[in-house]
Amino acid sequence: MIKSRIGRFLFAGIAGLLVSCSIENNENSDQAITELKDGQQVILKKIASLEQSVANLAVASKNKPAENKKQQPPQADPNKVYNIEIGDSFTIGPKDAKVTIIEWMDFQ
Repeated sequence: MIKSRIGRFLFAGIAGLLVSCSIENNENSDQAITELKDGQQVILKKIASLEQSVANLAVASKNKPAENKKQQPPQADPNKVYNIEIGDSFTIGPKDAKVTIIEWMDFQ
C-alpha cells in the first residue's frame, strides 16, 4: 500500500512536470531568447561604433599641431632671490638683515 502511494505520487509529479513543460512555454521561451539575441546584437553594434569613435578621436588628437597645446609655466627656481621693497611697512629687527620675512594679512 505504501509503495502504491509513492508510485502514485511519483506519477503525479512527473505528469505535472510534463504539463508545465508544454509546447506553449517553449514558444514563449524561444521568443524571449530571440528578443535577447536581437538586443545583444544592438548592444554589440553600439559598442563597435563607440570603439570607432574613440579610435577616431585618438587619431585626431595625434594629428593636431603642437602649437595648440598649452605651454607649461616655467619651473620655479628654489635658489632665486627675490628683492621686494619693504617701503614704510612695519618691521622688526635691523634694516640691513640678510633675510626678511614678509607676512601679508587681510583684516576684514
